[in-house]
Amino acid sequence: MVDQGDAIVTITEHHDDQGCHVALRGRLDVRSVADVRLPLHRLIADAGTPLLLDLGEAHVGDATGFGLIVECLRRSRRAGRPMHIIAADDRTRRLLRRARLGALLGAAPSAAAVTDPLLAGAAG
Repeated sequence: MVDQGDAIVTITEHHDDQGCHVALRGRLDVRSVADVRLPLHRLIADAGTPLLLDLGEAHVGDATGFGLIVECLRRSRRAGRPMHIIAADDRTRRLLRRARLGALLGAAPSAAAVTDPLLAGAAG
């Protein structure tokens, strides 16, 4: 039996002089992506500051979860808003590199200086 608790994904956001920090936590898969898609679209459309996506505590569970990341990138480019992934697990990093999207990883100019506990360790 599948544990339905795995389908919960949380979004935390805050804005500072570096941009809009968005942290996703949980498993991104076919069951959870629909719940976070519209809030992420809203965040991308709201402002012109860089979108700093923290996936350090998120797990890309299937192609739908990875597709959400690619969709966010496409939307941010169309909106003229830079997007950077400041934290991701090893698997997500490998997936991004294989899809030739490795330039998104840690590309934020001041991501190494982030001291916020929400994003601690994100520059690595």
